[in-house]
Order: sequence, then structure tokens, then C-alpha cells
Amino acid sequence: MNKQSFDAQAFYEDLERKVRQEEVSWRQVGAATGVSPSTLTRMAQGRTPDAASLAALSAWAGLNPASYVELEVAKHQSNTLSEVSMLFRQDTALEPGARKQLESIVEAAYKSLAKPKPGK
Repeated sequence: MNKQSFDAQAFYEDLERKVRQEEVSWRQVGAATGVSPSTLTRMAQGRTPDAASLAALSAWAGLNPASYVELEVAKHQSNTLSEVSMLFRQDTALEPGARKQLESIVEAAYKSLAKPKPGK
């Protein structure tokens, strides 16, 4: 089992930086994201937000929550296929069937071209 640690303080600091850059209040952030004032206060005190709040705040601020997680093992695993899939999901020009076809094509090509993992 992978042990993991979410750096809530670093996430909050980057979120706070974004709030300053956008020149908005925390109340406005809460209204825009649906995150309660009590959750924002707890985060300021170093507590980790729940998954839904983390997702909403990350989307609002353009932050990748995975960037704040440290894994004890496999720190540098590739997320390329997940990232490509996410980009396809966000592309409004693609119908769901076309997106799945593209994902399959990219996955097959990636697997055939990627370097083998050590020990395999």
C-alpha cells in the first residue's frame, strides 16, 4: 500500500496567492466554488479540505491537487495517459464515442512506444 501525504499548507498558500492575484475576497471564492466559509477557515488553520471542496477550489484556481501529494513509493509515475484523457474530455468538439476512440488509439500507441518499466 502506498503511504501518501497531502500538503494542505502548500495548497492553501497557492490558493491564497491566487485569491490575491485575482483581487477577490474569500467570501467571493466561496460563492464561486460552493465551498463553505467554515471549510475555508479550517483550511487556513492547516486542515485538509474534503474531496469535493478540494476539487472545486482546484478548478477555480487552476491548481492540480496531485501536485500536493507526496507518495513514498513510485513518486514519478507517468500520468500521461490520464492527462491526455482529461484533455479529450474537455474538448467540446469531440462526441463521447470519438473521445473513447481517440483514447484507445493513443493508449495503444503509447504502450507500444513507451520504454519498458524497470524490472519488466
